[in-house]
Amino acid sequence: MSPGKPQYIKLINEALIREALTTRGEATTADLVADTALSQTTVSQVLEQLRQGDIIMDSGKRASSGGRRASTWVLNPKAWSSVAIAIEAGGLSWGIADALGGLTSQGRKGIRKEPLWDALALSLELKAAALEGGQGRCAFAIGVPGAVKDGKVITGDFREAWDGIDLVDRFAETLSLPVAVENDLNAIALGYLREAELGGDRPSSLAYIHFNGGACVGSGIVVEGQVLRGASSFSGEIGYMPMGDGRVLDEAVLAAEEDGGYAEAIVTALRAVNCIVNPALIALGGRGFRFGQGEEIRARFEALVEAAVRPSLVFVPDSYPYYLAGLASLAAERIFPGFRLIGSSEA
Repeated sequence: MSPGKPQYIKLINEALIREALTTRGEATTADLVADTALSQTTVSQVLEQLRQGDIIMDSGKRASSGGRRASTWVLNPKAWSSVAIAIEAGGLSWGIADALGGLTSQGRKGIRKEPLWDALALSLELKAAALEGGQGRCAFAIGVPGAVKDGKVITGDFREAWDGIDLVDRFAETLSLPVAVENDLNAIALGYLREAELGGDRPSSLAYIHFNGGACVGSGIVVEGQVLRGASSFSGEIGYMPMGDGRVLDEAVLAAEEDGGYAEAIVTALRAVNCIVNPALIALGGRGFRFGQGEEIRARFEALVEAAVRPSLVFVPDSYPYYLAGLASLAAERIFPGFRLIGSSEA
């Protein structure tokens, strides 16, 4: 056994307990034993370590199945803070979340100078408030409209302006805190997954497909809690999907002047995504999506895809809350080293 292995196991065990408490909200020792498959002795030891570190606390409630009433544990909301900043061409959206994942504050600012410069300045403004609210534990996650590889934007609005800039390093140097940088649609998919978990439903996989208006269709795909990135971090760029008539999906959507043509193009894309990824759930959203055609799309999709292999189909009129929730979740993953359920570009 290597000298570092016991410490590594300790970090994993702590992460499993935190994740279980995040999902459940509150839990007894017996609940956590069942959720993590750890022994009762190990769970009790980890709980005591987390309690001493002010990461968890006794909820004050007691659970009983007829015998001795057991303590119920919850995450301490002030155990850490996660800061989310979404950079867009038209402005910056931000939120600060507590350890329970709830946003304690949020806002939006216009661009005054240049998106990256303004985002760095904003991050310094948010740092003090976040550290005060999170007992000195804090991390940031930055969302950008484009694929991200090794901290650099390789597609999207800022590709030329930020060519060669390592965003992770730039923010980490400015803040001296852990930083993750993530594609906007991946963050939305992660946020949707997190909110589904908190609601008691955890799809094993999902694809969020975003219609931004015009020739701009993209997606975020999550499988078993991991973002599907591909060898070049290009996975999910379905706007480039060939449609069989010499056009790609972006062109087909632009050319669909009639509702029937639009629905047909969307369903063709959904069928292709299902054949390749077969997610448990497909979510459609974005300001460019024709929500009025949602039920026609659903009917066509259900008629063409067998129920045994058909994902659930949902529509997301407002993806903004999921975007911030996904970024906040990624930031929380950066606070504690050693075990992460979600991969990302990181410091």
